[in-house]
Amino acid sequence: MLKKIILNGKRIPVPVPIKTMGEALSWVERHLLRPDSTITRVELNGEEVRFTPDGYLIRPEASLGDEADLRIQMDTPSEICVQTIDALRNLGIGVGRNLKPIAVHLWEYKGAKVPTETQMVLDDIQLLIELYEHVIVLVDKRVDMSNVLSLQTQIHKAYAALQFALQHSDWKGTAKVLLNQLENPILELSQELATLQRTVIEVQADKHMEMKRSRG
Repeated sequence: MLKKIILNGKRIPVPVPIKTMGEALSWVERHLLRPDSTITRVELNGEEVRFTPDGYLIRPEASLGDEADLRIQMDTPSEICVQTIDALRNLGIGVGRNLKPIAVHLWEYKGAKVPTETQMVLDDIQLLIELYEHVIVLVDKRVDMSNVLSLQTQIHKAYAALQFALQHSDWKGTAKVLLNQLENPILELSQELATLQRTVIEVQADKHMEMKRSRG
């Protein structure tokens, strides 16, 4: 039977008989999961536990012995938001640094297919756009998002122009879009996200203070 759970890095003794993964998660959700938190990662003996797209355990019957190393990460929406902003900011910095050398290479490129290095940057830009949209959903409505939304619009327009140039194998056109339409918004994005991250943390701290006052 399971003896302990590592929850957000802290060792939690298990005082009840738990024999399977399904029982373990049910116990955590009933007794340890805060109302504002979500389980974001589960590992068993160093391997990530798999769930269905609907959030159900794939193997709830998996047995847990005395030596089982079960690790669970719980996060609040604000914590997930801060982590996502951080990931987006780091990705933006990396993409921004790569645009100029990629554009220089494309300007002289004569091949028929998109170069591998260019495709990798394009994939990163697509991921950046997806993370961007995810952040906008997560951010508290009290946070001013006007600058971030403006940059999002610019990046979306530039990405559409980029896709058009690529579809026609217009490598010089692709290079122009990368330098003239994408580089500045992506570099500015990293600065705006640093400010946004601080604001989200401050707003969350204010919400905690309000909750404490209301309880007092």
